[in-house]
Amino acid sequence: MGIKETSLKLAAVSLIADEAKRVKDQLRQELQSEMDGIGADRVKAELDGETIAYVSTSKPKFKWQIINDRKWIDWVKMNCPDEIVESVRESSVDRILDKFFKYVDDLVIDWNGEPIDWLVGSTADPYLITKFQADGRDKLKEAIIGKTIETSKLLELETPSEQDF
Repeated sequence: MGIKETSLKLAAVSLIADEAKRVKDQLRQELQSEMDGIGADRVKAELDGETIAYVSTSKPKFKWQIINDRKWIDWVKMNCPDEIVESVRESSVDRILDKFFKYVDDLVIDWNGEPIDWLVGSTADPYLITKFQADGRDKLKEAIIGKTIETSKLLELETPSEQDF
């Protein structure tokens, strides 16, 4: 394959990838909304009556966010002085933050009972995860190759109308 053919192929695949991402994001929103509407956190994806994948909502993970580095370092100097090296060791951040378990009404309390005003907690937004069954990807590929599923319709690619020009 020459440089022109390769560049055309890359351009076409780039277009498909961009369109696929757009449609994937849209479908994720729609499916999440439908799942929220019925209180589901997992649904089956079926092809010809056979389960090929499960789509489930991720479990949000709680995470600490340091909002004042100076106060954070001062606190660690007082309570864990061996962990200070110019700043808190990256390898120690999660271990130390894991000890902050009291978080009520945006108030953080350290293990000594002291209120902490330089740290807040947050939970990431849930997102959808697709887990294919053992042969789910292969069956889906076969359906796309065999045109049981048409990718142009799936990606909502349409022939441009004359008014688009």
